[in-house]
Amino acid sequence: MSAPLALLLDFDGTLVPTARTPDGVVVGEALRTLVAAACEQLEGRLAIISGRSLKQLDALWGRTLWPMTVAASHGLELRHDGHRRAPAPARIFSRLARETEARFGAARGVVIELKSYGLGLHYRLAPDLRGPVERWAEECAAAHGLVIQEGDMVFELRLPGADKGDAVRAIMALAPFRTSTPLYIGDDFTDIPAIAAARALGGRGLAVGARIADQADGMLADPAAVLEGVRALATGSGDAFIT
Repeated sequence: MSAPLALLLDFDGTLVPTARTPDGVVVGEALRTLVAAACEQLEGRLAIISGRSLKQLDALWGRTLWPMTVAASHGLELRHDGHRRAPAPARIFSRLARETEARFGAARGVVIELKSYGLGLHYRLAPDLRGPVERWAEECAAAHGLVIQEGDMVFELRLPGADKGDAVRAIMALAPFRTSTPLYIGDDFTDIPAIAAARALGGRGLAVGARIADQADGMLADPAAVLEGVRALATGSGDAFIT
């Protein structure tokens, strides 16, 4: 008898389309209901793994995420069975946000996303500033012992010590995940370690869109295709995520 499925999902670009700015994402009631139903159908073996902070995710999802396992801040935060595990707050990012605002600021099109354990420097609205933003991120990282995580038109400064691959391994060591086979779905460079971790644990990974498709076992066209698979799981209506 094969092991049951554990579904591990990225958020931005996977469950919802990537927005022009981080605060442009909306989680509607239909999505909340669907994900909650899939989690129930999988007997709790569904987790959200995101680069956003737990505070950001809770603000978007409301109480829907409370019963679920959530890894936030690229794995630095983990909430399972109502208990949160995370390092001490990092004050450096508030300071770097102010310094970045003074250097770039919204007037130049750089969106500054302050997180609990990181700082996102989004240049989607000003793609010509990619070089200066990257150099600034490198300067900040070198000065403060931080890690740079490149994403979809963003450079994120974050604390060292965890990535989404670590999050997958931590979650799969917990009940009810530990006796299941992981399927990870994500769309961006930050998801590559998570796909590798899922594979190493006997599972597989799917890419959403073509950006990291060469690193995955298959590709889904867009978040709508992901939701179609989640819906199939939630309703038990067929084989989901067969690519």
